[in-house]
Amino acid sequence: MVIYWDVLFGVNALMDGVSLLAAARLGGVQVKRGRLVLACLAGGAYAVCAAMWPVAAVLPLRLLSGIGLCALAFGKTRALVRSCCLYILVSAMFAGMAAALGVASGRRLLYGAGYYFAVPLRTLLLAATVGYAVSGILLRGDAQHGVLRCEVERVTIRCFGREAQLRLLHDTGNDLTEPVSGRPAIVLDRAAAQAVLGSGIRLTGQNAAAQLAALPPEAAARFGLLPYRAVGTEAGLLLYFRPDTVQRADGSLLDCVCAVGPAQIGRGAYDGLIGI
Repeated sequence: MVIYWDVLFGVNALMDGVSLLAAARLGGVQVKRGRLVLACLAGGAYAVCAAMWPVAAVLPLRLLSGIGLCALAFGKTRALVRSCCLYILVSAMFAGMAAALGVASGRRLLYGAGYYFAVPLRTLLLAATVGYAVSGILLRGDAQHGVLRCEVERVTIRCFGREAQLRLLHDTGNDLTEPVSGRPAIVLDRAAAQAVLGSGIRLTGQNAAAQLAALPPEAAARFGLLPYRAVGTEAGLLLYFRPDTVQRADGSLLDCVCAVGPAQIGRGAYDGLIGI
């Protein structure tokens, strides 16, 4: 079998790009174009190296290479582990499809640690598109809160001279409002709220009233208690604060308050809930 290194590189760079993009969409995270291109190039280079030196294609090294590609593509995000798992799952699905097609066609479509499709580019693009669509259907439980359905938006929250960019899930059931002004409330998980407030205000995870009482006097004026009801909680209180500004991705400002929710919301796929 004659192997053309440029074809091997290009095919695997493309397939890694599709797999990473699918993992990003399914996990509800964003990936920068430059990082995605760099990860694709690294994936193509690894496939060539594994073909030249078969020892590089052993399973532990293939897993490490997958983790490395995810680190290149997604950086140090809160959902990196989840994104890696989704990437490995999507890649395994694509490899299974390639193996099945290889058996059906009598041609070898897997070579070393990657793919080798000596077929026209339009056929390869069609196969990648079908694989992407199938992964979205089979993993629709993970994709339902991702950017494919446009339910997650990025906002910039400024408070106490600090700024944090957070990802919020649209939740039509979130109708919380500040008791006095009636302003709507967005709910942040504890880590996201801590990132906005900084180390000067420590969120301990104890009940909201105790946290409010423990706040420094100069900061306490911007905090309050927000009553809420939820499944399993007939009546409860959330600590909330009034930020300087909350800006959406389109530049518009939200007149709202920020409530401090549980330690984690949505398994790390987003940082909070918004009902506006």
